[in-house]
Amino acid sequence: MKIRFGLVLVMAFGLGMEGCASGGAPATGFPEARTRSGGAAGGVPGGEAVNQGYSPRNTENTRMAETFLENAGREDEVEAARPIYEQALAASALAIREDSVNPLAYRLAAMANLGVEDYRAAGSNFDRAEELRPLYQFDFEAIREEVWIELYQSAIPSVNTGDYEAAAEIYVNANAIYRQRPEAMIMLSQIQAQLGQYDEAVENIDAALAILDSDIILETDEETVASWREQAVPLPPLRAQVLAAAGRYEEAIADYRTLLVDDPTNTQAMRDLATMLIQTGAEQEGFRVFEQLLQEPTLSGEDLYAIGVGFYQGSAYGRAANAFRMAGEKNRYDRDSIELWARSLQLDSAYADVPEAADHWIELDPSSVTAHLVLAQAVNALEDTERTGEVVREMEALEVDVSNLSLTKYGDGGARITGQVTNRLLDAGTQVTLTFTFYSDQASPVGTLEQTLAVGEENMAEVFAGEFDSPQVVGGYSYEVRVN
Repeated sequence: MKIRFGLVLVMAFGLGMEGCASGGAPATGFPEARTRSGGAAGGVPGGEAVNQGYSPRNTENTRMAETFLENAGREDEVEAARPIYEQALAASALAIREDSVNPLAYRLAAMANLGVEDYRAAGSNFDRAEELRPLYQFDFEAIREEVWIELYQSAIPSVNTGDYEAAAEIYVNANAIYRQRPEAMIMLSQIQAQLGQYDEAVENIDAALAILDSDIILETDEETVASWREQAVPLPPLRAQVLAAAGRYEEAIADYRTLLVDDPTNTQAMRDLATMLIQTGAEQEGFRVFEQLLQEPTLSGEDLYAIGVGFYQGSAYGRAANAFRMAGEKNRYDRDSIELWARSLQLDSAYADVPEAADHWIELDPSSVTAHLVLAQAVNALEDTERTGEVVREMEALEVDVSNLSLTKYGDGGARITGQVTNRLLDAGTQVTLTFTFYSDQASPVGTLEQTLAVGEENMAEVFAGEFDSPQVVGGYSYEVRVN
């Protein structure tokens, strides 16, 4: 499945392609990610002494597995080698069954797993072999990292074509094999966030950040560490966003507070923190954060819209109206902000201010019965009989009612528009064309999209959905209705 990203993936493919592996690492074109210390016998990278654990024991089944692995390795074709690897896997399974603490049996099973491309089982068997025989870490380090690199590189085409689910599967396999590098975790966490796999995304974010806070950094060259840290920059805000999306609000609030300690000018973090506070019942604190944020002179229309929504959800309609009005002033084609500006004023009983907002709403949304109703109720409350009659007559003359409009803006340009058209005065089957004009954040037109549909019987609604492709980011829209 291809998905449109609101977040930009950190492409962590620049792993030093000019360097060459050394010190026993595979010659893959990557620099050796970790500086492996020679150390004394009985040590591991870094020089720590380890328990030698259980001794490997050769049995009839392990020798059989080794023979199958050797025979499979002689095959030039993958298809020919696979059934031999399956035989090696069966023999190693027998070896494990006859002696569950023989590290050699798990080692052979892991190698057979690699041959049949069962990377998660391979990772599990490598882990078990190392648990039983810690000295195996020396032997496995280069093997596991080499497979990780191959898997990581194999995900690149899927990422480039937008097939993120396929890429995610590869990254999961890579992490199962080797967990001493953060790049796959970083990529996977961003994909999982977009796929709604929130708990898994948090786990991979935490795992990547843990590597950057571990002794692995002390054993890694400075250039690689710098690259890792650069790739990990989006992770703390992503973690907060994912926690919020998962409904883990208290954890999200804690993360947003930390982000603001590190960067008090982070408007996105302030927006999200205030929203979380309101959703968890701490409305007054959330309102204070929004009010503080409104003092920032560089707020975008999107920022102002989000602030307005926060106030609106907290029933602070006067404050919401002010934020939506400011968003509409940023871009006069921001239909959604202008609609909520009018609605907020109505809910705040600020009837004298409604006509300006509602007139603007109708200008962009001319076939909205709701927009006309909001305006009619406001001028009626102001006892403007003449204007009330005028608006009511305009509303009654609408041949269709366009409602439930929803605009999804894509971060890389373009948008999706959905809504419904209800027949009011037309014969069933009459075709109606809606021509949407989209505008940039600077209120410049960027293109149009037509949606044509046949209306049903009177008061029946027909749903529509359209994709507007454009390299430019959409900031607002309007439409016109034509009866064919």
